[in-house]
Amino acid sequence: MDENTPDVIGLREEKRKKYQTFIRIDRPSKPSSDVNLDKKTLKRRADRIHEVLKAVSARENPSDEDIITTLATYLRRHPEIALPACQSARIQIIKELTTKETVDLKVLLKLPMKKLRDLRRFLSNHNIKLFPSEHPIYNELKARQSISSEIVEIGILKLQEVANGPATKGIAFARVKNLREYLTEVVNKQAKLGNINVHESFNDEIWLKVGGDKGGSSTKLVGQFANQKDGCSADATNILGMFNATDTYDNLSEVFGLYHSQIADLMDIKTIIVNGIEKRLRIFLYGDYEFLCKYMGHMGPASSFPCLWCNVTLQELRKNTDGEPHCPRLKNSRWANNANWARPKTREQYVQDYADMQAAAGGRTITGHMFHSISKKPLFPLPESIEHIVPPSLHILLGLGVRYFNLLELECRKLDQGNMADEDLAQYADWLTASADTKVAEIEYMEAKCALESDESLLKSFERAQRGRNVNAPKTDPCSMPICALASSIPEQVDRDNVQWIRCSRCGEGMAKGWYHAYCAGIKEDDVTNPAYDAWTCQVCKNEISGPEDVIPCQKERIISNKALTKQKEKVYLNEKKKLDKVYEKIARSRGQFEKKLNERLENDLGIKRQAYHSQCFVGNDCKKIVNHVEILLQDLPDGPVKNKFQGLFGRLRRIFSFFKADFLTPTEVKELCLRCWDLGYFFPANFPKESIPPKLHILICHIPEMAIRWKTVGLLSEQGLESLHASINSIKRVYASVRDKEEHMKLVLGCHQQRGVTSKEGFEVSPEKARTCRKSESCKGRYKVKEAGGKKERVCSKCNHVVYTFPT
Repeated sequence: MDENTPDVIGLREEKRKKYQTFIRIDRPSKPSSDVNLDKKTLKRRADRIHEVLKAVSARENPSDEDIITTLATYLRRHPEIALPACQSARIQIIKELTTKETVDLKVLLKLPMKKLRDLRRFLSNHNIKLFPSEHPIYNELKARQSISSEIVEIGILKLQEVANGPATKGIAFARVKNLREYLTEVVNKQAKLGNINVHESFNDEIWLKVGGDKGGSSTKLVGQFANQKDGCSADATNILGMFNATDTYDNLSEVFGLYHSQIADLMDIKTIIVNGIEKRLRIFLYGDYEFLCKYMGHMGPASSFPCLWCNVTLQELRKNTDGEPHCPRLKNSRWANNANWARPKTREQYVQDYADMQAAAGGRTITGHMFHSISKKPLFPLPESIEHIVPPSLHILLGLGVRYFNLLELECRKLDQGNMADEDLAQYADWLTASADTKVAEIEYMEAKCALESDESLLKSFERAQRGRNVNAPKTDPCSMPICALASSIPEQVDRDNVQWIRCSRCGEGMAKGWYHAYCAGIKEDDVTNPAYDAWTCQVCKNEISGPEDVIPCQKERIISNKALTKQKEKVYLNEKKKLDKVYEKIARSRGQFEKKLNERLENDLGIKRQAYHSQCFVGNDCKKIVNHVEILLQDLPDGPVKNKFQGLFGRLRRIFSFFKADFLTPTEVKELCLRCWDLGYFFPANFPKESIPPKLHILICHIPEMAIRWKTVGLLSEQGLESLHASINSIKRVYASVRDKEEHMKLVLGCHQQRGVTSKEGFEVSPEKARTCRKSESCKGRYKVKEAGGKKERVCSKCNHVVYTFPT
């Protein structure tokens, strides 16, 4: 062809009897992607493509349908070209989601299957096919929710359903059989999904947090990898074991006792395989303070030595003498010079305390001042060092927030008392009296109820002993009771290793007989050392029992009388509670102006309502609101020392808690956090000289800075994910509430939670090149702007200059 040849020539090939079309196409000197190419040339090239489509779509005069069919066939065969081309032309092409992507969407948005079905039907009615059919979705969900019996053991155990109650049959439990294999599988799955955070502060180590807590009706033992992205969320928390009962020490040791040797192996080996590479495994112990104390065999925060990290005594914390600062960095103070308080606890000290406790526990009752408040052996092996016990930062925030709001409310009440009329003062005095009477009545009722339960349990033991000895059951030497309840078998509520004995003051004088088990005598084991029982007389000497035939009838008569006494105590308690409620209603109607305005600000401005249960306490978000917006609550208080000291207190707490983020802290942030905590140790005793130092405040001032200095983070090791897990599990339980079989119900709950942990979050994150607001810290909130410097194009925060994204060159 030459320059005079037309663009389109139609010829008929006589030999093949076919009509052929020849289209003129000039070889381009510049590619179409060249930015300097003019629009006229691009338009001409597009016209040539249109002529080609017409020529290959029909013999002559092709219709639009012919052209569409040809083009659609090409696009379907070459999607790698078609989809980017349509996006560049700003033509919206809806791509059908795969089965995996659909299940990811359902799990992460927590959509019930009915909602997903309705959404799929709605889009289909508008000719939008976005989701696949339901059958493959069900198969994918079933595969993700499957719980293998080779990995997880599910069964029924006899456990205490409530604290200090009798053991109950039929409590469902679940626990992982092999911790090492399970945790290795979990961390490798997260690595394949791209959920492992690679940060220099991890030092190429895997940080595993092991902890537990009770939430709702179930107790969980969990393992959580701090390296995992969103590692402080409920979905990233892996359940190692769970049972539907209270978290008593006996229940925990019964269900999770087999983990003692497995956790010891993890601590000894100290490595884990991730994508075929052996990495250092560092194990931390975390959870609320109650669980940490049970793990370590400690008596708790109300014992003589309340702190797990140092040897400070409860008496020293309560002696806030003359507002002296509570700060470890203050020289020549009674805190810094105190040998017990200045000397931190070590792993060797715990080992020695355990050894001393076990050696002395044979015939003595362990009290709080002995062995640094260690009363039991640890549930699991001790951590590598005390630095691996994580202070419960979240519970410190909640506890101190509630405590100091109540202190603020008390100060408002004191301000109102100066303006109270005589009638209001009388009502306030009545409330104090009614509150004390109600508390006494409640204690008496609970004691009577527990005594009745103990007597009923003792009756069953007598009947079991009368039937005959159980050869396989654990037992002890019989006592002088005509029917010994422990000679046949030892019930769960009796400590098998430390059975308590008591001696009759009459028949035991100068004789080998006269010794009785405290359990057979109907006496609490804790009351054996009470001086009131020094002159105790047995039922035989009182002529209440003459032989074995009188034991069970006498016990039944005792139960009948105790039932009547318990009903009477319950009636008294309910009447006192009604009186208290009536007095409280009167006081609420006649509250002073400051207390009334404080509660109005709380409910109307902050939207916080006291919980109907748990002593009208607050939930976690409520405490955070109170700490962050205390200026709103203090608006109506008069200017003066009361307002100033609460502004200073909550302001310091707010600045400290801003560092509790799920990220590593910079050296500047670590230094500032330490200074803020130590400053609180100066401020609080000076402004609240009559208030004691609670253990949580002591931990915040003295041991949170140590944690930040050692690990360069606080929030990454916090118990936030564990607490969020409770709400997640409770919502799943409500879905499967109709399942009657306890083991099947436990299996469904664990499977539903498991699928959330293995779901890819790809596509749900905010793209860094599209981020608008800086999220590096809660105090920044700056806007990102595009800046060009040194040949680089970056999105930089206008306040803190944080670079969130660097555009490719």
